[in-house]
Amino acid sequence: MARVKPIVDRDDVAPEHRALFAELAALRGRISGPSTIVLWSPGLARPWNEISEYLHRQSIVEPPHAELAVSATAREKDCAYIWNAHVPLARKAGVPAATLDAVRERRPVTGLSGAEASVVLFVRQLIQNNRVESDVFDQLLEAHGPRWLVELTVWVGRYQALAGILNGFEVTPTSPTDVLPAVPRPPATQSKVRAPLPTPRVEPVTRRDQLAETDRDVFDAVTEGRGSVRGPFGMLLHSPVLCRRHLDVGTYLRFKSRLEPASRELAIVATAREKDCPYLWAAHAPAARKAGVSDTAVGAVRDHGDLTRVPPAERDIADYVRQLSRTNAVAQALFDRLQSRHGVPWLVELTCLVGHYGIVTAILNAFEVASAPGAEPLPLATDTKGP
Repeated sequence: MARVKPIVDRDDVAPEHRALFAELAALRGRISGPSTIVLWSPGLARPWNEISEYLHRQSIVEPPHAELAVSATAREKDCAYIWNAHVPLARKAGVPAATLDAVRERRPVTGLSGAEASVVLFVRQLIQNNRVESDVFDQLLEAHGPRWLVELTVWVGRYQALAGILNGFEVTPTSPTDVLPAVPRPPATQSKVRAPLPTPRVEPVTRRDQLAETDRDVFDAVTEGRGSVRGPFGMLLHSPVLCRRHLDVGTYLRFKSRLEPASRELAIVATAREKDCPYLWAAHAPAARKAGVSDTAVGAVRDHGDLTRVPPAERDIADYVRQLSRTNAVAQALFDRLQSRHGVPWLVELTCLVGHYGIVTAILNAFEVASAPGAEPLPLATDTKGP
């Protein structure tokens, strides 16, 4: 049973949101899965859903590759709901049963086709190590090009975000037809995450004339208020329509969310830490302090430190990000404290914020976007991380 009441009927939402409910229900015939939780935040629900609509209706990533990536992400995030929903789609798209068995059992990719092995390794490396090694990245880039690889990365980041909602709120399949067994993760192969490469792996889109005339309004939307293209947007603009939808979610979370600035910035830097992302850390650690996050909290997050001395409200937010990232679950006591303190819509938006910045870090890490010289550093040792 989900930890909060899923929104599945028209009468579950206030009258002013019933048109939105009908619009979203019409897309798939019903409200199901993560949408039953995200609709607790009606203002976020439409832009949040439009990323999925793009991926499923317009993405250039072919269904076999997309569904294999989603299935591998479900396995890495131990998300039974996504596994049960997408393995049948993967089979229908032509992914061999032996490939899905290897993913399910966390087996080596030996015996998979070259294309399948590259997709599975891309997902595993990005989620387990927060980096993708050059042989895997370069093979996919050479075979498919920048836009395809940006969209594949967003497929992975998006389904990590959806797994966060489903796992955090304990939404499980009612009648699973394909059980996802508990399989221990292989032991870590490295004790230190390497720093990003000095230059991005793909030329970023930083000039308006790099885009077709029809896509330049997206460039303008990105630069409005920023003055230039930087960070993940230089990569996301290789897929302009998807970039615009990602931007719309970020705009809601930054300017319309129920999260106060200190909570928002603390969750972002905690995500940057868990994802070993120097760019995101450098961009948001100063913002977190400016918003009022204590030095104690920033230091404990940065150093994978003990949270017991962090003020309780900050401790719970940092711990929520840690638990969701490291164990793919959240302890009931922690969930209950946050829900009691802030309410369900706030907690939904916190979870979506973590997922959104999970997409951001996936792009930054996979495409090796480094922070500017002289920016606040993020120590990259991982051997102090615990559950």
